[in-house]
Amino acid sequence: MSAKQLLALFEDAINIQQPNTLGGSTESLKSYYKMIQQFASMAHTYRDLIPDQYDTSSILELIDFILDLNLQEFQKIANTLPSLLDGVILQDKTLFDSEVVIDPSWEITVAMLSENLPSEIDLTDNSQDKLVYKAATDLMNNYPDISALQNLDRWLTSSPEKYKNAMLLASKLALSILYIKQIESTLHVSLVLAMYKEHNRIRPKSSDNPYGEDFVRRKVDQMDWLLKDSPVSYNIILVDDGCPCQSGEIAEGIIGSEGYRNVKVFCLDDGIQCQLPVIAGLESTSDSQKGGSIQCGMWQALEDFSEGDNRSHIVIYTDADMAAPVNQIGLLLEKQNDKRMVTIASRYDAGSICRGPWGKNGEVQGLTEFDRLMVGLRSLVFSKLFPQIGKITDTQCGLKAFNAKLLRQILLKTEVRTFSFDIELLLLAADAGSAIASAPIYWHDSLAESSFWRQAVERTSGDVSH
Repeated sequence: MSAKQLLALFEDAINIQQPNTLGGSTESLKSYYKMIQQFASMAHTYRDLIPDQYDTSSILELIDFILDLNLQEFQKIANTLPSLLDGVILQDKTLFDSEVVIDPSWEITVAMLSENLPSEIDLTDNSQDKLVYKAATDLMNNYPDISALQNLDRWLTSSPEKYKNAMLLASKLALSILYIKQIESTLHVSLVLAMYKEHNRIRPKSSDNPYGEDFVRRKVDQMDWLLKDSPVSYNIILVDDGCPCQSGEIAEGIIGSEGYRNVKVFCLDDGIQCQLPVIAGLESTSDSQKGGSIQCGMWQALEDFSEGDNRSHIVIYTDADMAAPVNQIGLLLEKQNDKRMVTIASRYDAGSICRGPWGKNGEVQGLTEFDRLMVGLRSLVFSKLFPQIGKITDTQCGLKAFNAKLLRQILLKTEVRTFSFDIELLLLAADAGSAIASAPIYWHDSLAESSFWRQAVERTSGDVSH
């Protein structure tokens, strides 16, 4: 489907009188509407980067159409998704390659390992971590051949409802650590994350802190577990994004009490005061909206690592919560090479697992199908506005890896400091000649103040009037 064809479909959809059958809340619909408009705004800003081989005039028409689209018109488009998306956007994630021979030992091994795993993953319970690590290690030891473990993972994720979430995560971790074990040359990984109002999740769970995830200690433990006895070293940069609740100070206290030498806090406000070129245009932390803090943290990662160092250097940014366990980064690193210098994690591609905090087996009751359709629309729009980036299903997943050589070329070109900074980085990476790879991961959304699901459910649901 071309940009011109998509535009024609959208124009037709607006004229179809279709009842609202999606079931999503007004706030959720507004969120996707704003996101697609942000895509169009970014495409307009960088319209000069559209390669000559694409139909520039049709892309510009699509940009203008989306920017002029109002919320009621967007809802009409969304309501035609079942027919619009059929066979065009959404892939069946559950298909298993029929040519792969199923090993009869898989079912026995998985059943045995699952006995010691929790029925459901609780992101506030750090005692579950070691149980999942043990299962992942046993899986890797039972299936040390990469292709065998890959086939096992495909088999599990093709029928995820049959297995415990902890087992699905263990499979991803087993693959991740096996990929790490294949690395022979020295490599350094810098992990960057932003903190804004993370004063609860950063502390352990307690009676007065029910959503505590203790994420600093647990991310360190995840990285230590993954990289033990490997040629890969790491450091973590926690960026205080102007948090009014002292997240940075709490993090520094944890770093000091644990004696971490490879973890530090960087304050975005210090970068603004020093007028770091990477965040040019920011006058205060309130202008950042996450983008500035991540860019500042990535800049600091490059500054901390000499260009003359013989080790390869990968900079990864992630979210503060425990939704995407960082010991899955082996899945991202495995796809990197001299041509693919960016890897993004995906919650929606085949082989991925995306869980919410409520419902049977992590499903989000009343929201799952709506969001599945919205993600389909979002990815289709993205692919037509930015054809040079390639087909990407999940642009917003909080786990992305950049080769430092590429990052040094593009980071100072960034201008967007808001949540759309992801898109700008991918666009600049593609313009610099890098292909962008996608790696399916396990994701379990966090039930906390900043959680999308929590906000969506707590708000009053309602339809946008026609």
